[in-house]
Amino acid sequence: MTGHSTTFGDEGASFLPLLGDLATEIRSRLTGSGITPFTGVAPVLPVLLAGNPLIAQHLYRGIFAFAGHRIECQPMRIFEAKPPCAKWADELSGFSWLSHLEAPGLALYRAFARNLVLSWAAQRRRPSFQASCSRLVSFSRHAHFLLAGAPQNFESRFLRLVTRETGRLFNLRPRNGQDRLRQSIAMLTAALAFRGGGSLRNTALSSVASLIPSVILPDGGPTDRNPQTLLDLLADLVLLRAAMEAQRIAIPYSLHAAVERALPMLRTLSHGDEGLAVFQGVERTNPATMRAVFEYDAVQGLPLSHAPHTGYCRMNHGQSVVIADCGAPTICDSALAFEFSHGTQRIVGSCGIPVNASPEWLNAARSAAAHSTLQLDDGAPRRGEPSQVGAELVESAQGALVKARSASSRLVHSREFFLAPDGHDFRGEDRIEQFQKGQPAAPFTIRFHLHPSVKASANRKGAAVILLLPNKDAWQFLARGGAMTLEDSVYLAGNGPRNSQQIVIRGTTETAQRINWAFRKIERQVRHNEVNGASPPLPF
Repeated sequence: MTGHSTTFGDEGASFLPLLGDLATEIRSRLTGSGITPFTGVAPVLPVLLAGNPLIAQHLYRGIFAFAGHRIECQPMRIFEAKPPCAKWADELSGFSWLSHLEAPGLALYRAFARNLVLSWAAQRRRPSFQASCSRLVSFSRHAHFLLAGAPQNFESRFLRLVTRETGRLFNLRPRNGQDRLRQSIAMLTAALAFRGGGSLRNTALSSVASLIPSVILPDGGPTDRNPQTLLDLLADLVLLRAAMEAQRIAIPYSLHAAVERALPMLRTLSHGDEGLAVFQGVERTNPATMRAVFEYDAVQGLPLSHAPHTGYCRMNHGQSVVIADCGAPTICDSALAFEFSHGTQRIVGSCGIPVNASPEWLNAARSAAAHSTLQLDDGAPRRGEPSQVGAELVESAQGALVKARSASSRLVHSREFFLAPDGHDFRGEDRIEQFQKGQPAAPFTIRFHLHPSVKASANRKGAAVILLLPNKDAWQFLARGGAMTLEDSVYLAGNGPRNSQQIVIRGTTETAQRINWAFRKIERQVRHNEVNGASPPLPF
């Protein structure tokens, strides 16, 4: 670790020449924008999660670990360091880590945080759009932390800095609806955190209300079908709604309605461990954030069985949950992929997207081979190929049945899922039909990626695979219609790549008509003496 020493007196005094007097610049830049300089702080805004005091210690010692990379240096020089990747740079300049410095409640960390803010302000690097949104939100939510006990000149400098950042963000023109909504959320957060700002609050609130319907679909899912997008949006929206209620500001109907339909959709995309399903670009399952968001769910709406606009189906019986991707591919080529869990134990899923990886790894993680679905091995490219995907769900006393279909220019893949009422019998059937008769036969592969916590072993004849879960529950996998093997896999979501296993079924479109498979829970045998209640015989 690189040693360093930092003196905290009238912090940031050395940065005065670099910052200069921003007032004139701000007023000139914001002319016509409807924003005037902030003049003070409003009531404290709610935060979703408390920070981690241990991370605060690391930051104070000059250890900055973001996006799978770690840099150690003198803290006040961290913004001069060469970023190891774009995501690391965004997390650093996004300042969401202020929550960790606030968590211990120490004046030492408060002064340290102020110095870091001023150190960043002295830089001339062009920030990314994502970092700009995150930074404005972070400055707004942690304004009271930064200003409590601060020297007199810091508050005025900080308010000028936040006004400047708000003006810069206001003048950006994002290309898509999701980014425009993030921009409006950041500006509304600032308008609720600070006094002044002219008509910024009304402008930002109107923008949020008008943009939400174009980003959150009628069933509550996001337009890009990425569960992480939905979680990130809800994490901001529930806090905005809570802040507006505390400040007695009328909440637009579209905002309130979007939150109320998005919360059940988030439950649709969650497993029994309270984490996200790893579909369409998810990097982390985020159970802590999920729990924190659901704390704001007063209605406690049930998860959807079928979300036709977003393209997901969910079966939930007993302790078993099956979530199927039955929508058109967006980020990942994962049509008709599924994830399966029992209680808090994940059994089958997707490989997930690595937090930080090369383009080659990202392309691999987005391919059909990284998901529990079918892959046609004819060597033709898949990305960008149009496909029609749809599904219907039937509930009955016998269980839940999903009938899904994906059609492309090469083949029609039909897949049915069935989950018994007790959740101990989960079965599926794949049917493959080439779109045009007379096409040459092509090999196919159907994969079932197992979670790293699952230990799998094939029986002697290779006709079945036994799955042992961490809680000692056991499941049996059976299949027919193709050649089954147990092979290595990798789990990319979360804290870096982890070794895992996958069950693989191979065949060709010429010979395969139906591929049937099943997961059945192996019931623990109850000892005879426990059944009849008799005492064991004496051993002598």
